[in-house]
Amino acid sequence: MQQRACRGYIDRQDNWTLVKEYIERGVSGFKVSMANRDVIQQAKDDAEKGLFDVLLVFMFDRLGRREDETPFVLESLVKQGIEVWSVIEGQQKIEHDSDKLMNYLRFWQSSGESRKTSERVNEKHIQMVEDGIFRGGGIPYGYSAVKSGKKNKQGKPLLMLEVNEEEAEVVKEIYRLAYEEGYGQLRIAKLLNEKSIPTRKAKKWGAATVNVILKNPIYKGVMRYRNKSVEVYSNRIDSIVIISDEVWNAVQASREKKNPKNYANNNSSLPMSTKGSLLLIGMARCGCCNSRLTSTTFVNKYKNSSGEVVKYSHNKSYRCSGKLQGKTICTGQGTFSANKVEVFVLKQIKNYIKDLHMINFTKEISAIKNKSANTDEKILKVLQNKIENEYSELSVLNAEVPKLIMGKSSFKPNLLSQLIEQKEKNIAELQDQTSKIETLINSKSIEINEMNLLKEYIPQWNEVFEEASPEKKKIMLSLIIDEILVSKEMIRIDLKLHIKQFLLNSQLN
Repeated sequence: MQQRACRGYIDRQDNWTLVKEYIERGVSGFKVSMANRDVIQQAKDDAEKGLFDVLLVFMFDRLGRREDETPFVLESLVKQGIEVWSVIEGQQKIEHDSDKLMNYLRFWQSSGESRKTSERVNEKHIQMVEDGIFRGGGIPYGYSAVKSGKKNKQGKPLLMLEVNEEEAEVVKEIYRLAYEEGYGQLRIAKLLNEKSIPTRKAKKWGAATVNVILKNPIYKGVMRYRNKSVEVYSNRIDSIVIISDEVWNAVQASREKKNPKNYANNNSSLPMSTKGSLLLIGMARCGCCNSRLTSTTFVNKYKNSSGEVVKYSHNKSYRCSGKLQGKTICTGQGTFSANKVEVFVLKQIKNYIKDLHMINFTKEISAIKNKSANTDEKILKVLQNKIENEYSELSVLNAEVPKLIMGKSSFKPNLLSQLIEQKEKNIAELQDQTSKIETLINSKSIEINEMNLLKEYIPQWNEVFEEASPEKKKIMLSLIIDEILVSKEMIRIDLKLHIKQFLLNSQLN
């Protein structure tokens, strides 16, 4: 339509000849900067080379919809001697201050219209998610799309998700491996490929695909919509639940806790990896320099009857990483017998388990939830409301900028600039406070998830532990142990804070 209108306009001009067409497909003139629009940059280069005298567009907003750059691009073309015309709006001249103002106001208005359109589309997506309507796009693994019986305004059928039972079993196994065995996305992908479990499209499972599945809330029945400014979740939709809230939340907490950044900051006892046969990696530290203990294997050599050198390994041990790397001054023993350390630790854990049988985990979990809901959640809500109010006031101040340009604002430039700067500073401070309280809430969520898992294991701990894989044993131990300090003189086991509190309460009672 635009191309036809432009060509017809050219034909009606006596001395105009079409030299070149610039066609830009699928690029937003509002979201994408001029510097990243190849077609616009080519037109600017051709203008500088004198390829054309007139640039004709259907409407001026085809050049762009950003008030902070588009009017200045148009003005620069005019200053180069290029006439800029629109089929609908005529020629834009820059001869007087009023021309500059009209040029700016036109794109300021276009930018505002784009924002309103974006807001309407955004709000529609939010409402669809809140109503549990599938918005389209790729269908998540584990589901199929079926007609919902509803139609949109264009009469096109709206789809809804239903569980694909065959794929859902694979999703459950992926979450089980992450939840009970502590597997990461790479190991899960490798295991699925070894078992020849088919994917939907790709030939093999990849870590990226597993990662998407492990972090998507759709599997606990919650649809999500997010863009740069908003993140919205639907209420739980029972018909599409594949993974329970408890398991999904525990997997997120475990993955977050094993993140290398958080692992270092939180001094986490949860193993970053459950690979290897040594049970206490990630929890055990050197009693002398507090460096983490890693695993090592002694290798012996001998010559057989044929004179060949044969190597064989034995006696896996824990080794002080600080002493090995020379990063810390460690005067203690460098290696420790794995058998000696693990036998001692497991014997002590069995004693703790006897006392933990007396704990009412349901009551303790409920108490933590109630405390969090009554304090941290309220603080978070207050902070979020404050941020929302600050943004509203900032929006009002920003709306004064165009009025200031036109001389219609009651604010002086310096005062308005100071007020806007202060609001932005307030928002940054509130967001920092919000981040801290969210971290605190997340840590309590992790504690609750660990306690839920512990509640399952305690009644039959010995039986489950004996039959468990090495990976699962490590996860089970990490639910109780915070840290183990190993030295030549002693082996000290530090239990997690809430476990200590439970045992203390039990003794008092």
